[in-house]
Amino acid sequence: MKTQYAQSVFSAAALLVLLSSCAPKPTIKVPVEFEAGQKHFHKACASCHGVDALGKQTRAPGLIDSEYLPVNFSDEELRKQIIEGSEKMPSQRNKVSDPEIEEIIKYLRYSQRAADLVVEEDEPDDSDE
Repeated sequence: MKTQYAQSVFSAAALLVLLSSCAPKPTIKVPVEFEAGQKHFHKACASCHGVDALGKQTRAPGLIDSEYLPVNFSDEELRKQIIEGSEKMPSQRNKVSDPEIEEIIKYLRYSQRAADLVVEEDEPDDSDE
C-alpha cells in the first residue's frame, strides 16, 4: 500500500514538473524592476496570452496592444479580470497572489510603453458635414 502511495506522489510531482516546464519562456529582456512581473505573467498568463503578452496564435488576445492601454483598460479592470475572470477567461486567483498581480500589471504597463503604443483615435464621421 505504501508503495502505491509513493508511486502516486512521485507521479503527481513528475506531472507538476512537466507542466511547469511547458510554460512559455520570456524572449524579451526587461529591466530588473519588471522581472518579477514578467516571471509571474509567464507562470500564470503566457500559456493563453502568448510569450511576452504578444498573443499571436493564442487562445486569448495579446495584451501589448492599444486596446489594453490604461486609457482603455485601467489597472483596476486588469486586476478584476485576473481575480474574477470573465465569460472568456477563468479566474487566475488560485495561480497568483495580490502582490504578484501588482507585479504583473507593472510588467504589462512597462511592456506597453516599451512597444511605443499609442491610443488609436476614432475615425472622423463624415456624416456630420
